[in-house]
Amino acid sequence: MISDERLQTALTYLAESDSPAAEAKVEVERMKYKQDSVEKAIYLRETGNIEERKAKARGSQAYHDATEDYFDALLHYENYRNKRKTEEIVVETWRSLNANRRSGQI
Repeated sequence: MISDERLQTALTYLAESDSPAAEAKVEVERMKYKQDSVEKAIYLRETGNIEERKAKARGSQAYHDATEDYFDALLHYENYRNKRKTEEIVVETWRSLNANRRSGQI
């Protein structure tokens, strides 16, 4: 059974995490853009054929750092997203239980 207090916790979290979750999603996009920009900047500086330039760009420390930043941002966002989904399930389960209780099924 889901208590009213647990429901309130879920609703509060959902209400208070709208903006931080959106900011985390924007940060993912920002870090992806940074990763792509770093790769392209290094690619343009390097010499050699296309594949050599790509390999040098993707093998660089700057690209590695940008990739780590991207994955850190993605992890942060996915944690928000997963927690929000869990809280949404709590709310939906509470609704279903209460609907069944009102109809006499519980």
